Amino acid sequence: MLNHYLKEMVQVRRSSTKSWVLAAVFMAQGFHFAPTGAQAAENKAEMRVQRKDRDLISLFEEIQRNSNYLIVYNDKVVEKLAGQAIDFSLDKQDALEVLGKAAKAYNFSYEVDGRQIIIKAGEDVVAQSDAAKLTRAVQERTISGTVVDDRGEAIPGASVLVKGTTRGTTTDLDGKFSLRVNQGDVLLVSFIGFKTLEQPVGNQSVFTISLLEEISEMAEFVKTGYGVQDKRSITGALSSVKGEVIENFPVASFDRALQGQVAGVNIMANNGVPGGPVSIQIRGVGSITAGSQPLIIVDGVQLNTNTTAGNTASNPLAFLNPNDIESIEVLKDGAAASIYGAQAANGVILVTTKSGKAGKTEFTLNFFTGITEPMPEVRMMNSQQFMDARLTAVQNRFPNRTPEVNRVNTLRQLGFPDNFSDADIAALPTFNWQREAFQMGRTQNVEFSARGGNDKTTFFISGSHNQADGNVVGIDFQRSTGKFRVRHKENERLDFGFDINLASIVQNGTTGSAGSTGAFAAPQYSSPMMLPWLPIFLDDGSLNAPVQGFPGAMDRNAISETLLNTLQSRTQSIVANVDATYKIYNNLSFKSFYGVDFRVIDSETYTDPRTRSGFANQGSLTTQSFRNVNFITNQVFTYNTKFEGGHNLNALLGGEFRSDIREFSSISGQGFTTHQFRTMQAAAVISAASGNWTGFRRMGVFSQVNYDYNKRFLLSGVLRYDGSSRFGRDNRFGWFPAVSAGWNLTEEAWLNDKSWIDQLKLRAGYGETGNDDIGNFEALGLFGSNSATNYNQEPGFRPSGIENTQLAWERNITTNIGVDYAFFNGRVSGAVEVFRRLSNDLLLDRPLPWTSGFSNVTSNVGQLKNEGLEIEIRTVNLRKGNFEWSTNFNITFINNEVLDLGGDDVLPGNQSVRVGFPLRTNFLAQYAGVNSATGRPMFFDRNGDIIYNPIAPDDFATFGNGLSSHFGGFTNTFTYKGFSLSVFFQYDYGRELSNSGQMGFWFRNGQDNRNALESIYLNRWTEPGQITTVPRPFDGGTEPGGRSHVSASSRFLEDASFIRLRQLSASYDLPRPLVNRMKLRSARVYAQGVNLLTFTKWRGYDPELVIGEGNFTSTQGAIPQTRAYTAGIQIGF
Repeated sequence: MLNHYLKEMVQVRRSSTKSWVLAAVFMAQGFHFAPTGAQAAENKAEMRVQRKDRDLISLFEEIQRNSNYLIVYNDKVVEKLAGQAIDFSLDKQDALEVLGKAAKAYNFSYEVDGRQIIIKAGEDVVAQSDAAKLTRAVQERTISGTVVDDRGEAIPGASVLVKGTTRGTTTDLDGKFSLRVNQGDVLLVSFIGFKTLEQPVGNQSVFTISLLEEISEMAEFVKTGYGVQDKRSITGALSSVKGEVIENFPVASFDRALQGQVAGVNIMANNGVPGGPVSIQIRGVGSITAGSQPLIIVDGVQLNTNTTAGNTASNPLAFLNPNDIESIEVLKDGAAASIYGAQAANGVILVTTKSGKAGKTEFTLNFFTGITEPMPEVRMMNSQQFMDARLTAVQNRFPNRTPEVNRVNTLRQLGFPDNFSDADIAALPTFNWQREAFQMGRTQNVEFSARGGNDKTTFFISGSHNQADGNVVGIDFQRSTGKFRVRHKENERLDFGFDINLASIVQNGTTGSAGSTGAFAAPQYSSPMMLPWLPIFLDDGSLNAPVQGFPGAMDRNAISETLLNTLQSRTQSIVANVDATYKIYNNLSFKSFYGVDFRVIDSETYTDPRTRSGFANQGSLTTQSFRNVNFITNQVFTYNTKFEGGHNLNALLGGEFRSDIREFSSISGQGFTTHQFRTMQAAAVISAASGNWTGFRRMGVFSQVNYDYNKRFLLSGVLRYDGSSRFGRDNRFGWFPAVSAGWNLTEEAWLNDKSWIDQLKLRAGYGETGNDDIGNFEALGLFGSNSATNYNQEPGFRPSGIENTQLAWERNITTNIGVDYAFFNGRVSGAVEVFRRLSNDLLLDRPLPWTSGFSNVTSNVGQLKNEGLEIEIRTVNLRKGNFEWSTNFNITFINNEVLDLGGDDVLPGNQSVRVGFPLRTNFLAQYAGVNSATGRPMFFDRNGDIIYNPIAPDDFATFGNGLSSHFGGFTNTFTYKGFSLSVFFQYDYGRELSNSGQMGFWFRNGQDNRNALESIYLNRWTEPGQITTVPRPFDGGTEPGGRSHVSASSRFLEDASFIRLRQLSASYDLPRPLVNRMKLRSARVYAQGVNLLTFTKWRGYDPELVIGEGNFTSTQGAIPQTRAYTAGIQIGF
């Protein structure tokens, strides 16, 4: 009976333990709750007792459902009464009057303590002899103690019961208790969500009792959209990550901390810039030209994730301190996500931040610091090797010239005198530009929070400051955040709350650090290729940076330019919401919600007149301002009811409106008399000015019905009707339905004797979602005006876009079959999912005849599918005494295929999108190596024959693709008393990427005046008969009648698969006695390493990168992730 009631209760999470005071009273052996109704009435509510087929236990349950009381009783007290039928009827009686009638009829008594009703024995139920009473009185004494969790935090409301008796108490708000006991008594200490502990009394008088958290998901409630739902009742594909999993991870945004944690969710960092962007794919890429990123919602506010700074690598999710997060839920299939309709095609991520809880105010101070390793150095040619390669390359190109002429011409290009001898070349120094450009970064984070309240009002407040240097000179990230959340319960019917997240972010970058770059002023790009004999510093210690420039292609000191120039973005953001919930009836409530995501980004790019880049224009300045206002409101009715026989129904009906407006302005000026003048008012000339406005609106109504029969059979249905201003006037609205069902086999009688099966649930779902992540005006006929439309000094305008009244949603249709399982008392648990995601009516640009005056129009054509398998396994491998070893493993297998492109086999203008192939298919010339007789690079034609100049596309072929075929994570956690060690590996397989953006320059081997890899020099072709893959050095890189050996081809395709030791963390919680002596609530020290080991065949900096999204067009100049080490301390008081 107790187990049945426990399943009905919410599992208490560690972070909210102390708020469940009343729920935990007397949860020791022998005590029971009557299960609480979903919508309790006031204590004075009237009730009827009209049926005579109910026993006393049923009466307790009925009283609790119709009042706000919690009834506690002991088996021995009612074991003689439980089977007796009620033989009286009452009409419209107060709950206490009903209970009094029953007590008198069945000879028991009760005590009312606040909301608790404690059932006591009558004289004829339990009797004691006078001798037994006297003996007990002689032996009894008073003990005291404190009940804490495994982190040393006090647990208020924990039950402390003397085993085998009804004597007991509960802990107060500080977790303290006192109790009269006998010499041989044993205490049973329990609390919901924790393992019950038996503690012999012995001769001890003062106790500190530590409870371990119960590992169970049997009664966990999770966020599912516009409400919460018992995880056992969920029929869609949903994964949840607790805040503790990502706590203290040294990253600027929580999305990076989620990597490898959730099956079906593939997260890749675009680069290694602190606060930089991240690519998130839930169950594959479901669109070609529209957005493929999920909808992200923080505390009910749908975020705008598209507005970012233009000059630094920024991430719109960096406004939130990851340590303020309570939990993250990921809605992966249509059945789970269709409640969000038009914007949920790529899945939904729900982020819930921490909230207050009743009890004594808890303060937490957390600080960590650490370092980030510099970008790794690559071994380039020294001065002598470069001179040899360069002279050889020129001679190979101009064999008809005398060696003397070729030598003089080459020396002049490199800034040497004509008589520069071999001895002079041998004496040239080699300087390491990479060592000066790539720096060790430092990270610091400090945060403080307070959490508390009472049974009416709770609050959570926090502040933090995070500072992180990049691994390249000139790059850093600073963020200050503030959070305040308050919730007030006015009465049993009305409660309301307010939540605000404030953030101020300052990012400094280098030229090109916002993505891929080939800028000479970008140290991450140019440093390896600097001519090796050029000194970095002058004799006086200042940087060597002549404004007339260096000889060679890399003609400026990128380190000096980075230090003198300003490239900065400043982001101020507010994400806030206010809501109120009113209980209209006991089972009907209304919630009104309003939220805003407000962001202002100011960016500044100043080129100092002392640099080569700024010298010609006497310096330049560009300032930009983005102002984004994203407003959302929804109004939701929720209805809950239960019917006799175990039928439960939950329904909601709501409406939603969202408005997103962005304004942009930019101004540029040049001509600054001194570098000390760095504002626009000092510019001699305003060279350019621009501005624009854009926005969209979305509105819809939605409904959801959830039904279950005794938690055994589950059924859910969703219907949403959405409209978006982005689509044509004939297709602006659309329906998005979903249905799913589940079967909890563990509720079946024929599995009752299988005690080793804790949970076994089958799920199946179907759902439709939409994608409107395209330009705001794609469907409209537009007119534009700029300087090009002026005529004879008069302004004009011209048509700039053709209207498409039929433009509609991309529609994703998903089917999902899943199994949730848990065995051996939670020792083995997890889920298996099979899914199919079909993307229809893809939004693609269709070419138009030139006579139309327009090049293309966006239309709904094409089809794409993703199919896959997800596996999650969680195990407790060993649990012995105070030692535990647990494992968490997930893997996803996925296949992507383009099914239709509106009749075309290849997407016009993009050869990587081909029917019958995955997206991002590599379509390139096939490299055939080097002609051993001549040293020329060779390629294959369409027939497999050797040629020197393949013609696109006829001689090109397909080679793999840039999408992952399987990925996941693997975590092992070891705990012993206060020690904890976690080892987390992330892996990704199947991506074949072109590294030509980087290697196309590093492989040049003397073909121009920039340095190249030493390995290429050492393996170059030098004589007939030599077998090698590296052609002979050739000035310009392209032999007569041939194709350049560094042009994009299969030569640069590499396996980007990797296994990475993503995180190694260790922590130690100081012993409770020591913490008590320090007058603290808890104390923890911790350390961790990130990206410590990477196993890969990738030859570039880092295999974890994104190509083809945003500013990241290739590997050229992309800044990689590097190792990081941090250590910190967390104190609670």
